[in-house]
Amino acid sequence: MNSFILSDSELAEFVAQIELCGINAIWYKTYEYRLELKFDDRKAMFLAVLRSLLEQGNAKLQTAGQLLTTSVDEQLMELERAWPPEGDWDDDIFWITKSRVGWTPSGLVWTAANGTEFWT
Repeated sequence: MNSFILSDSELAEFVAQIELCGINAIWYKTYEYRLELKFDDRKAMFLAVLRSLLEQGNAKLQTAGQLLTTSVDEQLMELERAWPPEGDWDDDIFWITKSRVGWTPSGLVWTAANGTEFWT
């Protein structure tokens, strides 16, 4: 088992603490749960949490005001392809690299039980 895997109860707690926050909140929250993680494991944890949100229908991804309609796998692959290498990662600003290039192709849209969408 990888060190970034969260138990069901940890995942539920994690999600409750980031609910209605932007996609960057998922990244920063990983530090509270697994401070010791190396960059690649932290990224894997981030993607695992995001996958859970998307698959359970708690959130969707959007780009330029349009909800993404591709499969969860395709959406996560696109995000992973855009992810900057560790050497260009800016720990202080999730959205841009150290070279000041915006890299995130998507934002998060939360979906309430009644279908209301909350765009971040």
